[in-house]
This record gives sequence, C-alpha cells and structure tokens, in this order.
Amino acid sequence: MDRFQRFLFLRTMPGLGEVPPEISQVIAANTRERFFAKGEHLYRSGVPVLEIQYVVSGECEIIRNGRAVRRLGPRTVVGGISALAGDELGYDCIALEDMVTLAITVDDSQEIFEDHFVLLKRVLRGTSREVLESRRKLGQSAGFGPVAEPFAFPDRPSDLVERMAFLRKTFSFGDSEIDAIADLARGVQEVHIPKGEILWNIGDRSTYFLLPLRGVIDCRATDPDQHFQLGPSDSVGAIDAMGDERRWFRAEVIEDLVAFRIDQELLLEVLEDNFTMAISLLRSMAAGILQLYDQGHSPPS
Repeated sequence: MDRFQRFLFLRTMPGLGEVPPEISQVIAANTRERFFAKGEHLYRSGVPVLEIQYVVSGECEIIRNGRAVRRLGPRTVVGGISALAGDELGYDCIALEDMVTLAITVDDSQEIFEDHFVLLKRVLRGTSREVLESRRKLGQSAGFGPVAEPFAFPDRPSDLVERMAFLRKTFSFGDSEIDAIADLARGVQEVHIPKGEILWNIGDRSTYFLLPLRGVIDCRATDPDQHFQLGPSDSVGAIDAMGDERRWFRAEVIEDLVAFRIDQELLLEVLEDNFTMAISLLRSMAAGILQLYDQGHSPPS
C-alpha cells in the first residue's frame, strides 16, 4: 500500500473515520505494511510490544496464559491493550491465516495522542466500551467483587487537599502532576444520597460517575441478567460515561451514600490539558482489560 491507500483504509477503521482527516493522514504517514504467514506470531508472551497493528486482512487469535481469549479480523486493532498496560506477560497472538497489517510504533502512537487529543478521546471511549462489553460477559456478578470497607473521612465537607489525596490514591492518577489533580479536584462535587434513592435506570444518559467514600449501591442489568453491588474503591458509572454509552444497569442506593461526583465533560476538559493524566487513565483501563482476560472469559482485545 502507498501512503494514500493506507490513509483510505484507516478512514474505514471504527473510530478513525470519526476524527479529522488530517489526523488519519498523520497516522498513515507513520505506518508500514507488514505481512504475517499463517501460524506466525504477531506477538509473543513475555516480549514487550513495540508496535500496534491495524488489521487489513486475515484473522489472528490472542492467547493469554495458554487460553484462547479472542479472535480478531479486518478493521480491528491488535497489540494496543498490551502495549498500553505495560504488562510483563502480555499475550501470544498467532495468525490463523495469511495476514496483512499496518504497523505503527507505540512511541509514534503516543506522540500522535499527545498532539491530537481528539484521537486520544476516541481511544478512551473505545477502550471504555471494551471494558463494558467485557463486564457483560463475566456472569451474574459482571466480574465485580464484594463491597469494600468505607474510607476514613471526617464528618464534614471535604476540602481541596482531601479531595486531591483521594483522587490520587483511588482513580489511577498516581503519576499525574499535582496541578492536574488539583484541576480535577476543584470540580469534584461531594454528594450525600439517602438509602432508597434511584441514581439512574437502564437506558438513561450517562453524563457523570461516582467515587463512593461510604455506602452501598445495588446494581441490576438485564442484557444479560446481572446483579452486583458497588461501594468504596469502585468507580460507579465510569465505563458507560467515558464510553458515551447509555446506562447499562439500574443503580439504587441501599446504604446511605457519600461520594464524589465527577462530570464526564469536566474530566475530559482536565485530560485535554494534562496528557500525563490522560495516558495514565488509559493505561489503567488497558490493564483492567487484561485482568478481565484472566478471569476466564472472552473480553474484547
């Protein structure tokens, strides 16, 4: 493929067709065509991922811990999750038939993310949707564990420093600059919601999420039937809000709730101004997908 043909193909990729054409041109300029014969490895477990592959033709299978977890074909992306997560084990990826891909280095990808937030925003949205679809495949509990113990917080409204400390500890922002954490903490709202309150129903718009300090939220989904409870240490409603999806479960407070509310638009504004925070969040989401692989189901790559 010449550069123009690579550009035309990339415009057919989910997500990339929605970004300005000049961004697709930049990606096309940084890709190279690769060929993998049937049976050849695209990636090997334990070997760092240096390139991300856009699949042009053919099909491959991802194997994690000796178990096949996903098959991927044309117009999908392979290697991005493992590269972002920085996982030491990673996975094997084997061509099931002859394949053609467009490869871009991880370093080039991250440079493009930093220069074009609109692309990083699309990747955050797509990764969130992958987490959501993964959860829907994880049985009745959606892969969630028991509710954690409440955080120790004073019985008064939290101040800025306390909100900053909480965000840095609990929401995958540990490597972010203090100023970025402060920007987000200033917009966070502390909410107190009594037992019996319905937070949202299935199909409602998802414009915010909650980080509980104490309390329990009962969650029920119908497609498929799932029932789980969330509380401290959980981000409630984040994957659907970040994925720009409708609410996928009904949420009812069953134990008086104290939580920090973060509006989706606020978070995106802060991420746009703070690349380190944005990439830290994306890496955390990618690591979460690999953890879902290890629960014995078939989440998206």
